[in-house]
Amino acid sequence: MPESNPWLVQDELIEQPSWGGRYIIDLKGLSDSDDWAGKKVGQSYELASTSKLIDPKTQAATLFSDLIKQDPEGWLGSAVVAKYGLSISLLIKLTQAKGNSFQVHLPEGKKLGHWLPKPEAWFYLAPGLFTFGLKAGTSFDAYSNVLRTIDDHMHRLSDEVTAGKRTVEDARQQASNRIASLNPLSYVNTVHAQTDDIVDLTAGGIHHSWEEDNVNYPEGNLVYEVQIDVQDEFCSMRGFDKGKILDDGKLRATHVDDYLATIEQDSYHNDLSQHVRQPGLLSETDGGKVESIFRTPYFNMDRITLGDGGSQGLSSAAAFHHLFVHAGSVKIGEIELVQGRSYIVPASAGDYQLTAAKAGAVLLNTFLPA
Repeated sequence: MPESNPWLVQDELIEQPSWGGRYIIDLKGLSDSDDWAGKKVGQSYELASTSKLIDPKTQAATLFSDLIKQDPEGWLGSAVVAKYGLSISLLIKLTQAKGNSFQVHLPEGKKLGHWLPKPEAWFYLAPGLFTFGLKAGTSFDAYSNVLRTIDDHMHRLSDEVTAGKRTVEDARQQASNRIASLNPLSYVNTVHAQTDDIVDLTAGGIHHSWEEDNVNYPEGNLVYEVQIDVQDEFCSMRGFDKGKILDDGKLRATHVDDYLATIEQDSYHNDLSQHVRQPGLLSETDGGKVESIFRTPYFNMDRITLGDGGSQGLSSAAAFHHLFVHAGSVKIGEIELVQGRSYIVPASAGDYQLTAAKAGAVLLNTFLPA
């Protein structure tokens, strides 16, 4: 059985030269590391099916999935095992991203080809820019025609580049001109995210994308993502890839018809107020406060803010806790949890106490609704 000690999640950083940055590197205290000198990181996996946990006593790294097999209830909790089995399928990412494609995920209960649902939610760590849902009063037929026209044009340009009839640079300029004239952004809600904005996409069928504004948001979108772990080729339908043409003239796959067939057109799915909100206060004491970030059928998350030397009691008895230290540091017993790192507190820990260092601390606690 695992002891009550928290286990460190081994870092898994994803280099991304085109749209990443230094935020994740700096947050994790790796700014002076030779391994990351001059590099940009777009994401770090704070928990995934590939994650390894580091034993606080021996410093040995072991796949979390292997540890679960050795003692399912000790690690996950009996209620989690009963509800989810041994495969928790939880993916938690820290992301620094600029523009990405117009996307949609399949809703639960809907069938379409090989596509699978991927409930996900975002927590903005700084102001950013994204699109979400169809704009009120949008003509869906007009929007559909715009996306199909752009997609057809992009494939013609790609064919001309690969046939040697047009340079990549010229094709990119032609694509930019055509997209500007058709203006697909005019059909969707563009949102200037505020720090602490919560974007709940778990319902599925909701259009979404991250946008790029290097003047107002030079670092891009700094987002803590929690989602069900499904590979992109089975869940992310691209309706518009923003005119991107690879250096060899080829395009990333788009799925315009499936994207359009999946988007929900009703007011609930496209109403920002139903899905974008700020944290809700759960409790507050002299030592700190606990706020609700996500409450979904798939995963929950709280934010714990501790003042100078403040403490907070928690219990992982019902379900293991995934703690990400966003700022400062805390101790559980004699083990220090440091900024920018993630830790698993096993269910066998039961009741435990977080105690902040003098500068205080901020943590995100993700757990399964068991």
